[in-house]
Amino acid sequence: MIHAKDLRFGNKVQTRDGETVTVHQILGNSLIYDTQIRVNREVAAVRGSLRTAYASQYIEVVKEADYAEVEPILLTPKVLEKCGFRNFVREEWILSVGNTHVDFLFTEEGLRLRQPTPGAVPIRYYHQLQNFLFSVMGHELADEL
Repeated sequence: MIHAKDLRFGNKVQTRDGETVTVHQILGNSLIYDTQIRVNREVAAVRGSLRTAYASQYIEVVKEADYAEVEPILLTPKVLEKCGFRNFVREEWILSVGNTHVDFLFTEEGLRLRQPTPGAVPIRYYHQLQNFLFSVMGHELADEL
């Protein structure tokens, strides 16, 4: 289960069915991950008119999930590659953003920023990586998942 405080607009999570969805709205007990507008157009009967008239009805269809129904996406080497990371040495993964290169260590505990001393808190899930890169670099991950 993911808490609302850990999410932001645009985060990717999985439903229990394994479907990857994008957070559109964060509500008190649930999140909205898809909205669509359906348009129904019907011929309207207008007495005495020689022209055909139509009546349109607009219906918003919302897909919503409780927080207990969504799960985080675990970071794996395959997920990192889809995000644009490159791997040259076993645990070292590099992400290039413009002319900047950011080095990470990827271990069983998760992804850690590589510095003289690696980051204290590992990044284990995709939405955490999205939030980290956005808050530190203003970078949104490509919509590849």
